[in-house]
Amino acid sequence: MAELTERGMEPESGTASDQPNSALVIDGVYKGYGSDAARVSVIENFSLLALRGQFVTLIGPSGCGKTTLLRIVAGLLEVDRGTVSIFGQSVQRASAAKHIGLVPQSPALLPWRTVLDNVRLPLQVNKKPDSDGSRSHADPIAVLESFGLGHVVNRRPAQLSGGMQHRVAIARAFVFDPPILLMDEPFAAVDELTRELLRHELLSIWQANKKTVLFVTHSISEAITLSDVVVIMSANPGTIQSVIPIPLPRPRDDLVETTREFHEVERQIRLELRGSWRGAR
Repeated sequence: MAELTERGMEPESGTASDQPNSALVIDGVYKGYGSDAARVSVIENFSLLALRGQFVTLIGPSGCGKTTLLRIVAGLLEVDRGTVSIFGQSVQRASAAKHIGLVPQSPALLPWRTVLDNVRLPLQVNKKPDSDGSRSHADPIAVLESFGLGHVVNRRPAQLSGGMQHRVAIARAFVFDPPILLMDEPFAAVDELTRELLRHELLSIWQANKKTVLFVTHSISEAITLSDVVVIMSANPGTIQSVIPIPLPRPRDDLVETTREFHEVERQIRLELRGSWRGAR
């Protein structure tokens, strides 16, 4: 099992069960589609342990199973073999307790609802934010203001830029104050300048609350800027090729991409990814 220590430096020894600070444990997961001779293995023997407060990014060639893995952790897909636990609970129990926040590739905002009403929607659909009553939800207006959206709470999605729509989608995931956040290429559909702005906004917000994040991207610079650890996946089937710690100190500023240390890690990840691309052909 790939185990990620505090801030993602050297892997720890031991098993998942003796890591009291673990947030996410993926153990020997297999997932395929089809049946019998036509069955295609998408993820094979995938094991990962992430600690509380870590920002972990999955990167790899298209079709390597990144989104499939995220959907498994979110409880939207069942595994064929293996287990997934979140803070010591099954995915089903963690999901029922609103411990998982999911930000999909598309903002998926309801066009007839205002920004505020879109962010309130999870509270209206789920009347009990926490099954044991130990955690209450965040104030939707306060969350929107923290994302710089306080001035657009009464607008509808069609009145927002693409970047603003993605910020609303992220704010919606924060309403339940989930201890783990799953993000599936949330900035993929916006232009590069907007994408850079959004990732630095996310970086600033994450550095203030240190949630556990499992993030999917195809952008090397995005992965390095945000992450404590970058997990490179290989394809056919999807599995872990390598785990690369990001040694850049925190907090990180808006010019972190210009540093020599950043470019050294970027080169390392790029070389690893070329091996993945060759394997995916």
